Amino acid sequence: MKRLIILSLAFLASNFAYAQKTVIPKRLESNIMICAGLFGETGNGANDVFPGAVLRLSYGLDIRLAEKWSVMPGAGIRAQLGEVNHIGWVGGDPDGMCLADIFCQARCHFEYDGARTVLGIGPQLSYMTVPDTYYIDADPSDPRNGREKFMRWDIGLQPSIVFQSGKHWQWGIEASVGLRNMLRQYPEYNISGNVHLHNLMFVFGWRF
Repeated sequence: MKRLIILSLAFLASNFAYAQKTVIPKRLESNIMICAGLFGETGNGANDVFPGAVLRLSYGLDIRLAEKWSVMPGAGIRAQLGEVNHIGWVGGDPDGMCLADIFCQARCHFEYDGARTVLGIGPQLSYMTVPDTYYIDADPSDPRNGREKFMRWDIGLQPSIVFQSGKHWQWGIEASVGLRNMLRQYPEYNISGNVHLHNLMFVFGWRF
């Protein structure tokens, strides 16, 4: 009996020592991210590929499903700043626009020689809380002035690559790829075509 107790204590001690050396990933991890980069447009209704800058603040809750796999739902607010012009129009709106984002990423975690990398991709649903509007500075009385350029809802993909260091810090690259034609159609003003909205951003974040 005494030998069994000694062997059991030795087994527990060895497992405790192993656990101290092994980093066990947290099941739930909060992520606060600040992003800055370029706002882009593509499509036959777009003029400049990168007409302005973008800033974004977001929060994501990383839910670990396995050693290397997790999902991260989250939300953010994104401001796209810059003078956006379209073919056939004079002038633009220098105030830009603001969007609220809801996203959910599938994430794969890699670790090699202490370096941690996370690859993620998933859908993103966005709502334009502050719309961009037409501004024809050559004719302030033009009836097209004040009309919204884009649809309010957008859907896209959010890929990212993030590098983690220490217990809390992370940085990397994140993008949003718009899949919906966002250009509002105004047949009476001969406005047609398609515009897709994209972002390419540098990410700096804190996780806890």
